[in-house]
Amino acid sequence: MTLKHKWLHGDLHPRNILVENGAIAGIIDWGDITSGDIATDLASIWMLFSEPKARSQALAEYSNVSEATIQCALGWAILFGVMLLDTGLVDNPRHAIMGEKTLHRVSQDGW
Repeated sequence: MTLKHKWLHGDLHPRNILVENGAIAGIIDWGDITSGDIATDLASIWMLFSEPKARSQALAEYSNVSEATIQCALGWAILFGVMLLDTGLVDNPRHAIMGEKTLHRVSQDGW
């Protein structure tokens, strides 16, 4: 499998997304911009969208994303969910909530 490296936000999660009237209006905090596997940024789909239909639609908006990339994104979503929940339970309740929601959404999609 060949990875195609592209520009990534590198820290794409709900606290770095601006929303206006229920729609994404902007993305902030580009300090971790990097080049890498798009699966890391695609993992944010499970952090950002509460409805399964919205997650499916977001994945569909990306053209030519392989099943392997989607599976990798899912793995990253699980990792991010666990890390947010773990660190959040120590000293950041907002992160704990994000982690819990992410893990719930992954399980909800039946992956």
